[in-house]
Amino acid sequence: MIKRWLIVGAALAGLFTAGLAPVQAAAEPAAPQMAAPPVRDDSIDEPVYFLKGYSKGDPPGVNCGNYWGPALKFFKDEGWRGPRHTVAFYANDRNCSIRIARGSTATSIRELGRRLAWDIHRRYSTQGKSVDLIGHSMGGLIARAALTGVQKQLPGWPPYIYVEDVATLGAPHDGMALGYFCLAAQLSRQCKEMRPGSGFLDWTDENPQSAQGTDWTLIGAKDDGVVGMSALRMRAGHRVWYTGNNAGWSHGALNDITTGTYAMIYENPPELAQEKKEGAAPVRAAMNSLYWWKNW
Repeated sequence: MIKRWLIVGAALAGLFTAGLAPVQAAAEPAAPQMAAPPVRDDSIDEPVYFLKGYSKGDPPGVNCGNYWGPALKFFKDEGWRGPRHTVAFYANDRNCSIRIARGSTATSIRELGRRLAWDIHRRYSTQGKSVDLIGHSMGGLIARAALTGVQKQLPGWPPYIYVEDVATLGAPHDGMALGYFCLAAQLSRQCKEMRPGSGFLDWTDENPQSAQGTDWTLIGAKDDGVVGMSALRMRAGHRVWYTGNNAGWSHGALNDITTGTYAMIYENPPELAQEKKEGAAPVRAAMNSLYWWKNW
C-alpha cells in the first residue's frame, strides 16, 4: 500500500528505488472571488487529472480506460485516495470521466489548456482545493498551456487555479522532429504546434505556476524515439531520464509501465544529477512526484 512506500521512500534515493471543426472559445461566466490557496503538503488525497496525448484517425479518439488502465489500477492498488479523472477532448474519446471539449486535431492545444483550466477552477479551485496533473505526450503540453494562460491573466481564462504538482511523461516541451513533417505535409494544427519553435511553444511559459505554486517533474526516456530529450527541456524542479535500452519501450509505453526497476538519472536542481541502476518505473516515479513537494 502507499503508506508503506511513502515511509520507505522518505529519503531521496528511496523515492526512486525499486476532422471536426475547431472548438470555438466559449464565453465564460464571471468568476467568484478568489478562494484562499490551500496549504501545500504531501498528500494522497489530491484529485489527479490524467491528460492523454495526440491521437491519429478520422475522427481521432481513444478509450481512456485502455489508455490509462495500468496507471489507474496502479494508483488504486497503491492506496491513492483522491479522485482520478481521465480527460476527454476529442469528439470520439470514450470511457473518460471528464470531458472538456468535443474537438479534433484542428483544435489548438492552447484552447484545450483553457478548457482544462476552467474545469479545474470550477470543480476544485473555487472550493479552495488543489489538484495534481499527469500529462503523457501532448497531454503534458495541455497542462503547461492551462497554467500559462491563467498565469498570463488572459481574457477568457479563469482568474486563478490551484495546481500543486505536475508530472509529464514524454511531453515534447521543446517540440519534436515529427512536427516539421506535419508542417511540410500540411497536417493537423496540433501536430504543427508540436514543431520546435512553433508559435504555441514560444507562447508557453518556461515554468508556469498556479496561484498556489506548482512543482514540475519531467520524465523522459532514451528509447523514446518520438520525443527523446525534448521531454526534459523545460525549466522544472525535477527531471528523470531513463538511460537503458529497455526492450519493448516506446513513446506510448511511458504511461503503461508501473513495475520493475530501470537505469535512470534523476536531477534535483541545483543539486548534481544522480544515477541509479535500479530506478522506479515511470508511472511509479510520476505518482511519487505527485506526493512529494519538498522532500526530494
